[in-house]
Amino acid sequence: MILKVDHVGIAVKSLEDRLDFWHDALGMGLTGTETVPTEGVRVAFLAAGDSRIELLEASRPDSPVAKFVDKRGEGIHHITFQVEAIQPVLDRLRARGIPLLDDTPRPGAGGTMVAFLHPRAAGGVLVELVERPAQVGSGPGKIGAGDAVLVYLRDPHEKMWGVLRERDASGLTIEGLDLASFDAWTAQVERGESGITPSVLFLPMARVERVLLDRGTRHLPSLSDGFLRRTGRTVQSELE
Repeated sequence: MILKVDHVGIAVKSLEDRLDFWHDALGMGLTGTETVPTEGVRVAFLAAGDSRIELLEASRPDSPVAKFVDKRGEGIHHITFQVEAIQPVLDRLRARGIPLLDDTPRPGAGGTMVAFLHPRAAGGVLVELVERPAQVGSGPGKIGAGDAVLVYLRDPHEKMWGVLRERDASGLTIEGLDLASFDAWTAQVERGESGITPSVLFLPMARVERVLLDRGTRHLPSLSDGFLRRTGRTVQSELE
């Protein structure tokens, strides 16, 4: 029924301010940011072993997270469990008389489907269930939409950086630029200037030699980490 603790959601006033602690001080890898219009939030995910921390910043004043922060301040908002398929779990819980906030799943971050149980079901704890889509790739380094990636191309040889938008048998669609231009783009954003602009690019699979996650370590930051530290923004939020 429950596969694992997927993430712990923490309501914050500002993603950028709280990333100073979770990302910079603790050294947790930032795996992506996204705006979820249905929930009225901007989210940032940070890796915590097999689980994650999800920081939630309200994107509109009437969202549940905005109301939570207004009433209780910043803090733990919910705990999320990954399940194989949400609807059968909801049906089983409903049959047992467990109060639900969602009778059917709805879209969540990263192409997931999510549903919430009523807090009184767990003694005041807001519990979320998440069903993840089939992931692209194989092995522990799976790559999905929204991830920052490095793409090595052949015929001719090129190196690209970008945020993955789509991937199928025909090729990759990224929003990005030539790797050699990344530092100049970062400096431009840091100064608040315009000029270099990442583009939406389709890269045919016949040209793709390698695709790597733009993921660093505590001692060797990724390109995306460097962008965040210099500009105060994640690459995903800059490209929204």
